[in-house]
Amino acid sequence: MRLRTLLVVVATAVAALLLLLPRTDRADALDCAGTVASPTTGEADSLNLALPQLDVAKRIVATAKGMAITKRGAVIALQVARQESTFDPAATVGRATGAFQQIAPGPADAYVGYDRTDPGMAAKGFFTVLLARVPGYDSDPRSNADIGQVVQASGAGAGKYAPWQPLAESLADVLYDGTAAMTCAAGTSGPTAIRTDGTDVELPPAAGVTGSVKAPTPEAARALAAALSWLGTPYAWGGGTTAGPSRGIRDGGVADAHGDFAKVGFDCSGLMVYAYGQVGVSLPRTSQAQRAGGGTVVPWSAALPGDLVFYGSVVHHVAMFLGVVGGVPYMVEAPQSGDVVKVSPVRTGGDFRSEAVRPIPGEGPDQHA
Repeated sequence: MRLRTLLVVVATAVAALLLLLPRTDRADALDCAGTVASPTTGEADSLNLALPQLDVAKRIVATAKGMAITKRGAVIALQVARQESTFDPAATVGRATGAFQQIAPGPADAYVGYDRTDPGMAAKGFFTVLLARVPGYDSDPRSNADIGQVVQASGAGAGKYAPWQPLAESLADVLYDGTAAMTCAAGTSGPTAIRTDGTDVELPPAAGVTGSVKAPTPEAARALAAALSWLGTPYAWGGGTTAGPSRGIRDGGVADAHGDFAKVGFDCSGLMVYAYGQVGVSLPRTSQAQRAGGGTVVPWSAALPGDLVFYGSVVHHVAMFLGVVGGVPYMVEAPQSGDVVKVSPVRTGGDFRSEAVRPIPGEGPDQHA
């Protein structure tokens, strides 16, 4: 039987992810094994992406969303990056560098002024040229491959990009709008492996912040890693359990307008439920309940990595404090409908509550010294 479900295998931190074609008429959670028909031969095959390659794809899609590029534009970029570099940000062929094999200075100097091995910046360069050369790309009747060729002006021609459209669409279904979702094999915390060493947690490239943080306990470090492992996952109102992302629910308002009920992802408190569930700590489901009964309340000045921080005199949002990197306090959060799980600077103004809740008792170095 021909399977058309997008499936992901995560065996170890360096295992390949098998990215397979999802059905487009329903939101599917991804299983942990399987094959589908090859998009080029029709025979049973699998499309392999290692975890670092998936991180590059996530950076490309995150950049697309940040620039208000449509899903089609993101798909075109993913097709091109797969062909040009197999999602390798360090790929270099002569003067061509990075995920999109850009040669500086590029059209209208679009490929200068940044590190072309940075997939997010390279994607920005790609989208800048896309908007300049094909401003109506979203409704352009040409194929994705032809539009990609207009941007790249590749000597190999558009035909090289065409076979990767099914893979690119599958990735976009997961990473852009959440019409498919990623779950994990037993014993793993998410689709992206996060490096930890005792209480040290290394921030992944998708965090957009370089460095590591030190949690007060190994359990808090594992909770941090669990939350970080889902960076780029769509926000879905009501989504998230201890098993991972889940389908959102209707709220009769903003979430419905964003189609959260048809997405599979996390809301703010669901991400916390998942992260702490991976270390055996059961948190209440809502942000208000997590503030009231999620652990020990401490002042913001004493907050440690892994603590929960809140917003609203009547609590309406929760995030997980990551720690201070380069003098800036950061948090991991599922911010709001239309957004994705991300790392953000802690917003200490407005309705920020100058306190934190510590689900796991522990002590550590002062983060605010």
